[in-house]
This record gives sequence, structure tokens and C-alpha cells, in this order.
Amino acid sequence: MLPIVCEHTNIEKGCAPRAEVLEKKMWCRSTNVFVMSHEGEILCHKRSLAKERMPGVWSTHFGGHVGVGESYESNAQKELSEEVGLWVSPEKLIPWRVTKIEIARLWVKEFVILSSVPIKDLVPQASEVADLEWKTLDSIRKDLSDNRNAWCAGTHDFIPEYYCMRSVLSALGEKKLLEVPSQFSFWVPEKI
Repeated sequence: MLPIVCEHTNIEKGCAPRAEVLEKKMWCRSTNVFVMSHEGEILCHKRSLAKERMPGVWSTHFGGHVGVGESYESNAQKELSEEVGLWVSPEKLIPWRVTKIEIARLWVKEFVILSSVPIKDLVPQASEVADLEWKTLDSIRKDLSDNRNAWCAGTHDFIPEYYCMRSVLSALGEKKLLEVPSQFSFWVPEKI
């Protein structure tokens, strides 16, 4: 599917083959989906060695370029389903921000979902995902400290992003719009 090409203002202006979009550094749209467990862990994956960008790097999120005929939401659903065999209904996708990433020329809509699916129930797509693991914030923080180059964590800085995602989930739980674990309620970060 051809990615949607857009202006630096996120106004759609056409489409182009993915390779051309990457080579010419055209502005396009993408999604990031963070999967958080009821215990606050993040479903992380090691990118396949076959990936053209960041092969073998651990990532805290799933997603991809938004193609022609897709919305951010339908792309997020498709990417989760394709990459790990996790299907989520649209109401389970919690949008928490849209980010303009100048260096990558991307408009990224970011979602978080709450799921504690066991790793054994997931089906990683071999061309995308080499390994899957539920990781705590502390283990991600340690991994980032020990070997930053082995990670694609979040869009900007994963530690504050993690706290923002938990706050979004907690707020939805307080309003009874989403069933969240009791330990998420009135949650305040210890430190950033």
C-alpha cells in the first residue's frame, strides 16, 4: 500500500511508494501503538534483522506508515494485527497525542492500549519482529542507560512518555470511560 504523503503542516498532498518516501524524505503519516499491561509493563519487541531501518533494535511500540485508504486508527489496528497478531477494537485504541517529528519528516499519531495478553498467545510477523517481551519501566530505564543504541524507545523520551500514557489511562478510569487496574487510580510518578 502506498503511504500518504503530506505537507509539513499535515495536509495530504498525494501518495508515493514507500521506498521513494524514505529515500526522498517526504513528509508522511505514521502510527505508534504502545501496549501497556494491567501491571504497568510495556510490550516491547526486537525488530527483525531484515528491517531496512533500525534492524535488531528493541522498541517500545508498534506501528507503521499510514497508507492510502487508511485512517490513523485503522492503520494502528492493522499494524498491531500484522506485527503481533493482536486485534483490538477501535474503542480500545486510546489516542494520547500527535507528534511532528522534523528529522524523520513524520506526523505520528500515538495510541496506548491496555492489554495483558500472554506472549505465548501472540504471533510475531517474522519480517518485522524477532522477539517479544513484557518489560517494566525500571528494566527499560536500565537498558536505555546501559545501551541506548540498542533501543528505539518512545518518540522523544520514553520515561516521561510512559508517565503521560499512564496518566491518560488513569484519567479515563476515573471518568469510568475505561476499566483500569486500581493501582492506576490517582497515580503520581515517583520520579522522572
